[in-house]
Amino acid sequence: MRKIACIAASVLLLIPFARGQKQENIWMLGGNYYQPQYYCGLDYSDGEPDTFRIHREMPFFITNASICDTAGNLLFYTNGQWIANRNHDSLQNCNNFNPGYASDVYYTLNGISTGLGIVQGAIVLPSPVGANLYDLFYVTFEFINNFKAQPFHLSHSVVDMTLDSGLGGITVKNELLVEDTLTNGRLTACRHGNGRDWWIVSHQFNTSQYYIFELTASGEVSEPKYQTIGQSIYNDNGGQSCFSPNGSKYATISPLDGKLDILDFDRCTGVFSNPISTALPLNNTPWWMGCAFSPNSRFLYVNSLFEIYQFDMQAADILQSKTLVATWDTFSSPFYTWFFLPQLAPDNKIYIVTWGSDSVLHVIDRPDEQGIACNILQNEVKLPVDNSTIPNFPNYDLGALPGSPCDTLTATSNIKLQTANFTVQPNPASDWLNIVYRTNEDAVFELFDLYGHRVADVQLYSYFKNRLLRVSALPAGVYAYQIKVSGEKIKEGKVAVVH
Repeated sequence: MRKIACIAASVLLLIPFARGQKQENIWMLGGNYYQPQYYCGLDYSDGEPDTFRIHREMPFFITNASICDTAGNLLFYTNGQWIANRNHDSLQNCNNFNPGYASDVYYTLNGISTGLGIVQGAIVLPSPVGANLYDLFYVTFEFINNFKAQPFHLSHSVVDMTLDSGLGGITVKNELLVEDTLTNGRLTACRHGNGRDWWIVSHQFNTSQYYIFELTASGEVSEPKYQTIGQSIYNDNGGQSCFSPNGSKYATISPLDGKLDILDFDRCTGVFSNPISTALPLNNTPWWMGCAFSPNSRFLYVNSLFEIYQFDMQAADILQSKTLVATWDTFSSPFYTWFFLPQLAPDNKIYIVTWGSDSVLHVIDRPDEQGIACNILQNEVKLPVDNSTIPNFPNYDLGALPGSPCDTLTATSNIKLQTANFTVQPNPASDWLNIVYRTNEDAVFELFDLYGHRVADVQLYSYFKNRLLRVSALPAGVYAYQIKVSGEKIKEGKVAVVH
């Protein structure tokens, strides 16, 4: 297993936040079609991604969804045609999963599945019912008049991890939620403002109508809300949608016409508002476009095959804030490494898979920074085999919306913060310092040497549960820290750094 080098602009590298639940720790990726069954992935267990090569049965084309437990151990994953457990065997009762022309015929070669070619064709959510249950949402496609391939069904299955001696199995399978002409994939989800339920979003084909479902505490999926807003989506074969990490914004980008919509989202009601619409220049690359938000939810990154743009959600005019931050460098590995689909990772960087099955990933190294300071590193991650997929993850760590009308699950939302809400570990530390917290307000962590010089400060966003601070480059010694909320110091202590 080869560690990917972490490039920093300064001696101390700060990670804006880390996903406390670790449910997206393992990324199962594609493989080299010259060597079938040899595939690869990324493991974020140590904070930085490790690449690994693995012999498994499941191939990936584009559709990719998976989940780990809260300790970061892989549970199961899917390519849209079948589901594999952590041992890479078929999940119990997953036969005839997601049937349809795409699953059964189009993406099957000599009786072997190749994986669906649908962007965001599946997504996995931890059930609001409780531990060991997971909800899987997915689409496949049929043909319209034997010409146009389009999804007709949005379906739902439930995985119970207590089955098959802890390897998991399907209990509810292929529950039909929508029978309509849908856009190709773009399945996204956002945690409800109550911190427990989920909103799942899909889109009708060739209209501006959204389907918005609520996965509730009973385990039931509600009848969809219908909302017409933004631009019509006609052909989105390579389009992508995303929520901001704090759940307040939603973006969707379409190929062929370059349509971009940015919407506000109410996590309590599941309603979109305040649409901002434009069209990006296609520059002869109309087939594939992607989007992802920065960890702090301020910046939206939108890419075509050749270019990456940044939009500032805090700008007075969001569309006028558009900044070109990268142009494709023409590299091949072995095919053109065009920008394809971005995904925010547990290390707070954005990784971009290439279109064409290459052995590299591009990286937005500092996505919370404005303009070219975001530092886009092309062909930065070297994979052991070729790959054309990236997982579709929501923000599993997003909690309740404090003080909102739907914050019914957090009785302490108006109670003054106590020191017990914050833990700094390990102590002593050698590589990383993990600041674990539960707070209803944003806080600041500051680290000082014994001469009183501040050597680091970290913003603790209320909608996450921990952040990582790299201390491996600091001299060994004892450091003091303090945590402030609204300028008021609420906790202080000391931590030792050893090497």
